[in-house]
Amino acid sequence: MRADGTGDRERGSVQLFMLGLGVAILLLGGISFDLWRLIGERRELSALADSAAIAATSGLDADFFREQGVSRLDPGLVDEQIALVMDQQPASIVEGLSAPQVTLGAAGCDVAVRFQREFDFTLLDFGAASNIVMSATGCASISQG
Repeated sequence: MRADGTGDRERGSVQLFMLGLGVAILLLGGISFDLWRLIGERRELSALADSAAIAATSGLDADFFREQGVSRLDPGLVDEQIALVMDQQPASIVEGLSAPQVTLGAAGCDVAVRFQREFDFTLLDFGAASNIVMSATGCASISQG
C-alpha cells in the first residue's frame, strides 16, 4: 500500500487509456479516409456532369435554326455528345454510373445532365452508413450572339 492509501488499484490505467486512445485514432483515421474518398469521387462525378452538359449544348438542330433562326437542341445529337464525353473518360470514372438523366429546357438552363453512383465505404462499412447514392447535375445554356 502506498502512502496515499490507493494501493495497486490504479495499476495498468495508463495502458488502458493508451489502448482506448489508439482505437479512437484508428476510427478517426477510417472516417477521414472514407470522407476524403467520398469528396474526391463526388468532385469527379460533378466534373463529368458539367462536361457532359457543356458538350450537349453543341447538339444543335441545324435545320430548325436555318428555318426559324432560333437555336434548339436536337435530343438525338445531345445523346451522341454525352456518349462521346463518357467514352473519353477513364473506366474508373464511368464504372458504376447509372445512365445519364438528360433534361432539355430545364429551369435556368437549356440542358441538364444528371449522373448517379453508389459509393461504397471502405473502413466504415458497417451499420446504416454502408452505402450511399451520390448524384451530380451539370447545367448548360446556349448563348445566342
